[in-house]
Amino acid sequence: MHPGRRAALTEALRDAVALVLPVDCSGCGEPGRVICTQCRAAVAPAVHPADRGGTVVHCALDYDGVARSAIAAFKDGGRPTLAGVLGPALLAAVLAAAAAAPTAASPGRGIELVAVPSSRSAYRRRGYSPVDDLLRAGGLRTSRVLRVAGQHADQAGLGREARSANVAGGFTVRGVRRGRDQPLAGRRFLIVDDILTTGSTMLAAADAVSAGGGDVVGAAALAETRLRGRRG
Repeated sequence: MHPGRRAALTEALRDAVALVLPVDCSGCGEPGRVICTQCRAAVAPAVHPADRGGTVVHCALDYDGVARSAIAAFKDGGRPTLAGVLGPALLAAVLAAAAAAPTAASPGRGIELVAVPSSRSAYRRRGYSPVDDLLRAGGLRTSRVLRVAGQHADQAGLGREARSANVAGGFTVRGVRRGRDQPLAGRRFLIVDDILTTGSTMLAAADAVSAGGGDVVGAAALAETRLRGRRG
């Protein structure tokens, strides 16, 4: 089918579904679709680098306005289908981070993606992992090398120092056992999260991968919360 006709058919189907199952837009709240045409355009990627403690994280969006509303609806508002809308933005950030990664010392060493894992309580509450779903929507697969160690609170609402303390030592590498304390040796990784704020969660995940022998070559996030007094 011609791309133009496919796009027209898709729009017609969205309109038909909106008539049968009326919803409000996740971005602006107007009735009609899960996300309207204008808000869909507002979450188109505009990838930019953000520095957190010397680590450069490539981010697709600013966590503000329409993007903030849509991401909140996706993560905690019962609208997991928004992964299909937001996934392409995260894909753009991942591709930018991969392009900026240093060249491998040995040929054939590809880059694996590590999604920052959700806490057990967050996974039970949602029933899915937001970062994994976003990456799948963008056509990407992750390497499940990290797991949450112990319990830590939701980062939302915590200050900078509290965030760092909350996730310190919060991740461990799967497969670590006696005689094999660096199971990731010889592998290159890019850390991926949904929202970048202070960077404490991202850095904790990177530290865990490094401790497991992995080479962390970059980081990407769907959206950045701009820190006061800082641009990028």
